Amino acid sequence: MKAITVRLDSGGLDSLLKRVRMGQELGFDKFDLCLSSPQVALGRIVAALKEHNVGLTALRLKEERQAAFITRKPGYSKIGARDAAIAERSAEMVIQTAEQMAPAKPQFIVLEGGYVAAPNLNERQLQLDELLDCDECEDTRRERLAEIVKLDQGVVEEQLDRFCRGLHAITKAVAPLDVCLLPPESPFGLLQPENMQHVFDDLGGRNLGYWHCTANAAILHKLGGPPQADWIQRFGTRLKGVYLEDMLGGHGEQAPGLGEIDFKQLAPQLAQTTVRVMVVGDDKGTKLRFGSEYLSKVGIF
Repeated sequence: MKAITVRLDSGGLDSLLKRVRMGQELGFDKFDLCLSSPQVALGRIVAALKEHNVGLTALRLKEERQAAFITRKPGYSKIGARDAAIAERSAEMVIQTAEQMAPAKPQFIVLEGGYVAAPNLNERQLQLDELLDCDECEDTRRERLAEIVKLDQGVVEEQLDRFCRGLHAITKAVAPLDVCLLPPESPFGLLQPENMQHVFDDLGGRNLGYWHCTANAAILHKLGGPPQADWIQRFGTRLKGVYLEDMLGGHGEQAPGLGEIDFKQLAPQLAQTTVRVMVVGDDKGTKLRFGSEYLSKVGIF
């Protein structure tokens, strides 16, 4: 199955439907809907999607990075917050959104693990962004990474425990929908490979899966994480879908074929049942068309 991402942003419902029509003109009849906030009229969105015959394959609940850093407010990326009340309320928000969007019949809910609480997190993440945008040699980058990325393992374990508790409640509440987890794009992301494995081992469950993101994995690899293929090999038995977006420097959501990622190597690693979702940040028709044609050429679409 192939699909394309559309997101609800400041342009509102009209902008969302414009992107839907553009996707339909390019031959897509399945869509991945990205929501960043539950504070929207979800009932109107559901009605509009049904009116325009939009097949919703996945519902991606993702906070913008700056919002995800704000630990005093609940949000889709705060399921593993250190504050128990924030973590619990964040899990409730996911469940409530899933319930309100249920009439649109998504097959999957895709979640991120959020960030590990660390002093001056925003400033340190900006330093990582600078490393991604510069042309320093690998040795220099590794040295600077060691200085910037310092995590308290006690905090990591505390947040991971909260995340597992919240995710258990979510998977139980939304069953039989599959809940899928994304790899992080930052070393400060909670769901590094070992932590992701811990979640799967701890929860098990038939409706808990993995959803790969090519740009996240590529950015994290530049910042000391594992190669792209390692994620798919490790979590391949749980792989449900993949976000296909290219990466240039430290910037994801580029049209496939216009960045640094070799999608030809990825194609043989995907099972036929893997949902393939193209993500292009600016949603311009020319880039969407280029990305779709490129993915067809390399055997992914």
